[in-house]
Amino acid sequence: MISADTDTDADVPADRPPLTVALGPPEHGVTRFAVDCARAAGTTLIEVAHVDDLPAALTGHPGTPVHLHITDPLFGSTPDKAAGVVESLARDRPVAVTLHDVPQPAEGAERCRSRARAYRRIAAASGLVMVSSEHEHRLCADEGIAVDVVVPLPVPALPTPARTGAAPTAHAAPSLDPRSVGVFGFLHPGKAVDVVAEAVARLAADGDDRVTLRLLGAPAEGHEDYVAAALETVRAAGGRAEVTGRIDDDELAGTLGGVTVPVALFRNVSASGSLNTWAAAGRRPLVSDSDYTREMEQIRPGSLLLASGADLAADLAATLRALLDDPAPTVRDIPPPGLDELGRAYVRAWRGWLT
Repeated sequence: MISADTDTDADVPADRPPLTVALGPPEHGVTRFAVDCARAAGTTLIEVAHVDDLPAALTGHPGTPVHLHITDPLFGSTPDKAAGVVESLARDRPVAVTLHDVPQPAEGAERCRSRARAYRRIAAASGLVMVSSEHEHRLCADEGIAVDVVVPLPVPALPTPARTGAAPTAHAAPSLDPRSVGVFGFLHPGKAVDVVAEAVARLAADGDDRVTLRLLGAPAEGHEDYVAAALETVRAAGGRAEVTGRIDDDELAGTLGGVTVPVALFRNVSASGSLNTWAAAGRRPLVSDSDYTREMEQIRPGSLLLASGADLAADLAATLRALLDDPAPTVRDIPPPGLDELGRAYVRAWRGWLT
């Protein structure tokens, strides 16, 4: 296993660059990342909305190598069915994969076992296996899933630059509440939305009637009631709460740049594009202190506000109050986008695989 060196000159394409398949709804994070990878690496992209349409989409490319970005729900109704799809493709052509949402014990023992078994099958059928963090590599190693290359997720290029150099205020984005706590992305229990809601509710109950919980995204499928309960927790305590639904790309920088306190308290995360999207908007989100977030802070020093387990368990409300009063620590210079480095790293990995 190697870590892709993005500083290495890797502009020479592989002899047979693979097609990149972006499978799933266009708004899905993994599908969007597949599109970004293909464009960054300059390879042919095939976009397929549903796994049932995948064989037909590839009929015009017999035997051509393909690169798949895999999270098992996009490839099958069960992890085993997802593995079967990849195994079927690999019988007719070389297959490379980037594994996303890799199995980990925090998701539950039985679910982890089922998904790990499927990911082992996928890895065994593939000629090149990539992941997006050293943390994911360690999780895969624990489950016997062979990984060849690690390429960190890039900072994206947002269409509209966010304002930097000063704490966000109501003047920066007049539509936003000046004392807002924001959680960004698809909303589900893994984002600890309920934990954030309880802390915001505590602030409201203590007399902060201007505090607002802003959920910047849409509920993940099947978690609508979970999100509704989080909103009600805040409202019942006298605070404000709202969920935006999906945010258009050209509004992301302004929306993320205008929230008072960005929060990303993942319960279990192995790689997260949302952290880099906060960075692209000039923000340092408050994050759980974990193996993955420490890795990301090492790669991009000063990009995250690490909160210890004690802070989250007993003192999140106090931490939020301090940042609402002085949000300057949540603001950072916008780093340069990392898509060029991403493309070079993928080309280098493909060259090692196909030549």
